[in-house]
Amino acid sequence: MMLLAGTLTFSQGVSFSYLLPKNGYLSAPVSPFSIRGIGFGEKAGLQTGITLYSIPGLGMEELPFSSDKPMVGPHFAILVPGQLFFTIPVKNWQFKFLAGGFLWWNINPRLNEGNLDRGYREFEQAESLNTDFSLKNKLGKGLTGGLEITFAWSRELSLTAQASYLKGSAEAPLSGTYTGSKNGQTFTTSADENAAILLEGLELSFGVIFSR
Repeated sequence: MMLLAGTLTFSQGVSFSYLLPKNGYLSAPVSPFSIRGIGFGEKAGLQTGITLYSIPGLGMEELPFSSDKPMVGPHFAILVPGQLFFTIPVKNWQFKFLAGGFLWWNINPRLNEGNLDRGYREFEQAESLNTDFSLKNKLGKGLTGGLEITFAWSRELSLTAQASYLKGSAEAPLSGTYTGSKNGQTFTTSADENAAILLEGLELSFGVIFSR
């Protein structure tokens, strides 16, 4: 659940928001730790907020192989967007266009060792392989843009739906070793990967706004 608030419009409300990440699993906010729409301006302005997400899994890039499977998770993550907006009113409807950036912090992300082992095993063409990596967590950032549609059901109540696309990453260097078996021979390889956690996907929100 998400809390919405506006400084000049004196409105607040609740909504449900979900993140559909690329190469990851559906993520939902941790209720009630989500606040959006804080800022200034009515027809145009700036807004921000903060959301604590429960992340089942996120993909990674800059690995020696490509995979559509999540490589980290489960963990919690904090999303802080900063967006400029422009609103076009049409009778009882309002179309708000948003564009800006975001910061992202993964809280104690855990490696998905099963998917990581599978990726390196296919990369090395090994019969079996186990990884032993540690991950260095860093702040993520990216760009975001979207559209929010609001329908004024009455003077006090409005329905809202928003779709935003996030595109960014968080550096997450991996270091360690992996041990495997290939052609009857056992091998151990040291690896230092300048990997990054993929922060890309569609964020959808649906809710109501109460005005006064």
